[in-house]
Amino acid sequence: MLQVSGNMLQQVGKFKYLGVVFASVQVGTKIATRIELSVFKSVFVPILTCGHESWVTTERILFQVQVAEMGFLRRVHGVTLRDKVRSCQP
Repeated sequence: MLQVSGNMLQQVGKFKYLGVVFASVQVGTKIATRIELSVFKSVFVPILTCGHESWVTTERILFQVQVAEMGFLRRVHGVTLRDKVRSCQP
């Protein structure tokens, strides 16, 4: 329990703030996901796009880069193609 301005606040398992639900059981998962995404941005993307200035950008190359990116992000979130989760869910 926490006391604020003389009022005792109880600890809850989850709460909603600005439309986002925060839950104590999700904290570890969210931290792990953020770590994975920072690895993605700092390691995977530079390796994937190394030397891209000399590439002739075609639709096929753009598609292959997008496929590699989505595959990595699916692995980070533990989702497979069989789960049929759309990439742009609200």
